[in-house]
Amino acid sequence: MSILPKYFKKKAPLTLKLALEECVLLNSERSKSFLYKRFYGYLMAVSIRYVKDEMEAEDVVNESFVKIFNKINGFSFENDELIIEKTFKAWIARITVNTSIDKLRVKKGNYALDDLTDADLKSHAVMISTSLEEKDIMNLLNSLTDVQRSIFNLYEIEGYSHDEIGKMLQIPESTSRTYLTRAKSKLRQLYMEQFEILEKINHS
Repeated sequence: MSILPKYFKKKAPLTLKLALEECVLLNSERSKSFLYKRFYGYLMAVSIRYVKDEMEAEDVVNESFVKIFNKINGFSFENDELIIEKTFKAWIARITVNTSIDKLRVKKGNYALDDLTDADLKSHAVMISTSLEEKDIMNLLNSLTDVQRSIFNLYEIEGYSHDEIGKMLQIPESTSRTYLTRAKSKLRQLYMEQFEILEKINHS
C-alpha cells in the first residue's frame, strides 16, 4: 500500500511547498521543472553579478540546479509559503554564488590580483562612504575587475564577512577589505563621471 500523500496521487497543482516535498519524496520531473522555471531568472540575476558573460552565467545556473536537486534532501522548511520562499531563495542563492566563484577560479586558475602595496594594506580601514543607489551600482559593476566585483557582491549584497570571503577566494582577509575599498572608490568615480555627463547634456 502506498504511503504517499493523496495530493501526490491526484497530481494537485504545485505550490512551492508541495514542489519541494514532491522533489524530496519522488524526485519527480514535474517538481524539478516547477522549481527550475520559478527560480531560473532569480539565479541568473545572482550569477550575472559575478560571471559577466551571459552564456557562462547560464552554465552556472544549470550547474547550480544540479547541485540544488542533489542536496535538496538537506533543505528543511516550515509550513508558511512566504517563509519557505525566503529561506529557499537564500539557500539556492548561496549555492549559485559558490558555483559562480568556482567558475571564475577554474577559468583563471585563480583570481588575478593586482599588486597591493604596503600602503594599500594599511589603508583598508578607511571606508569610503557612498550614496550610490542599487540600480546605479548594478549598471556599473561590470566595469570592475572580477575580484573587485566579486568581493563587492559577496560583502555588500550577499552579506559574507571578510573572513569568509578570504577563505572562498583564497586571499588574506586584509586583501578582501582593500579590494572592497577599491571597488567602492571605483564605483563612486564612475558614478560621478556619469553624473557629470548627464549634467552637461541637460545644460546643453
